Amino acid sequence: MNFYKPTAVNGAAKKPTVTRRTVQIVKPLSTAPTQRPAGAVSARPRDTSRFKLSAAPHAPSASRGKTVAKRAIDPRGTKRKSQTPDRIEFSDEEDGASSSDIGGSDSDAFSRKRVKSSVSSLGSSRGPRRKVLAEKAFQRDAEPPRYIHGADATSGAYAAKYKNPWEERDFVTVKLQYPSKSSRERFELKWPKNEQDDYRPMEDIIETVKHIIDYYFPTDLAEKYRNRDTGFERRFNHAWTRQDIPAYLEVVEDFNAVLKSLVDDGTIQRELAQRDGLELDLVRRILDQTYARTVSPKVESLRAYENGTDFVYGELLPRFVSRIFKQTGLNHESVFVDLGSGVGNVVLQAALEVGCESWGIEQMPNPCDLADQQAIEFPARARLWGLDVGTVHLLRGDFTADPRIYDVLKRADVVLVNNQAFLPATNDKLRDIFLDLKPGCQIVSLKPFRPVKHQITMRNIGSVVNTLAQKEYEYFSENVSWTDQGGTYYIARKDLTELKRFEKARGLL
Repeated sequence: MNFYKPTAVNGAAKKPTVTRRTVQIVKPLSTAPTQRPAGAVSARPRDTSRFKLSAAPHAPSASRGKTVAKRAIDPRGTKRKSQTPDRIEFSDEEDGASSSDIGGSDSDAFSRKRVKSSVSSLGSSRGPRRKVLAEKAFQRDAEPPRYIHGADATSGAYAAKYKNPWEERDFVTVKLQYPSKSSRERFELKWPKNEQDDYRPMEDIIETVKHIIDYYFPTDLAEKYRNRDTGFERRFNHAWTRQDIPAYLEVVEDFNAVLKSLVDDGTIQRELAQRDGLELDLVRRILDQTYARTVSPKVESLRAYENGTDFVYGELLPRFVSRIFKQTGLNHESVFVDLGSGVGNVVLQAALEVGCESWGIEQMPNPCDLADQQAIEFPARARLWGLDVGTVHLLRGDFTADPRIYDVLKRADVVLVNNQAFLPATNDKLRDIFLDLKPGCQIVSLKPFRPVKHQITMRNIGSVVNTLAQKEYEYFSENVSWTDQGGTYYIARKDLTELKRFEKARGLL
């Protein structure tokens, strides 16, 4: 995928010239139940969506009423049956649960009415508060970020995979304003031809607009532009129902004008300056945009692994990861390390959601190649959203032998190890490495590093597991990529209290 260097936009962008023409309404493709493909890489639920897709006029759909998260194509690998673009219908469902609720699904609808708070659940309990506002993103003379535009994902080598919506003969390109002074992102108004292609730029635009209104606008303006009768959602819905691309473009340009004025008068900057954390829903939107432009086009390469080895690929999903951050007390002053970081999803989430120094190391070539692309796209896209994030370091190497990661582990506050498929010998090597962790460092793993019923005795007093205080927890469905079922995970803390108590009782101290 080619990187596009955007140029600065001075003043308000001109509304694109569009030729109106008669379009034909085509019947949607038939839908059929989909089945989970074999392999450890499976569906990551789509980014939170509050709209539903129902059939275009005169084209009844078999999937009417199902949410996008249930029907649409998953940006993390699993492809689902798609059809000709449907009319967008925005749901008024309220989700009373917080994004951090235990056991919830990544595809849960998020409340349209949100109580904004300047206090993040991941805010630091020590030291200065986290800074969310990226001041450089609002400086006109700053070097523009180099990011992959939505149009790059549907053109060039990918153009053959897309068609024009509603069988239009021509397509148009639109530019979308973000909550920063960075140049606008280009999108082609196209639709994937078949179930093998998952990026949908028109949905990307709508979801981005909704998230900006929810998380960046002052409360009174957010309520105004969410109005079910006159807001942007209603206007997008109307344009989609009429299959009217000029009207769709007009909504985008009107939104651009509103957002640009809020950036120019400092409103967006003031909103961000009051905050010290980011909601998980917004975090997922940014991560999914990054993933869709870097990993999704080549996601099939992640299936190239050998079962029965350490090199089996699987992902922890964002809601589960966010829960881990909260349980371990990770904050913006922490050092986070992911051993076996794959394409870098968790590393990026820590840098974005928490704002901490975030490290990962991976050995498999294909995930490493995609992680490198994410590492380039992520900081540019965070700046596009006007956000200050933690530093990201994605290493290529063997975490049991690479001296670079050893040095970082000595400073680490939280270490994540997705050792679900690791061989016993690998877990044994990791236990030895953990001897160098500082007191209080926490290790999160899918399999325990200290046997669940372990007791200190004179025979095992020298074992490294005696330096770990460990608790078992349960995770639930849609928390990991390789199964819909729940399971257990463990958080161990480097803690010599129990060992010293035993030694003292035996007169060894």
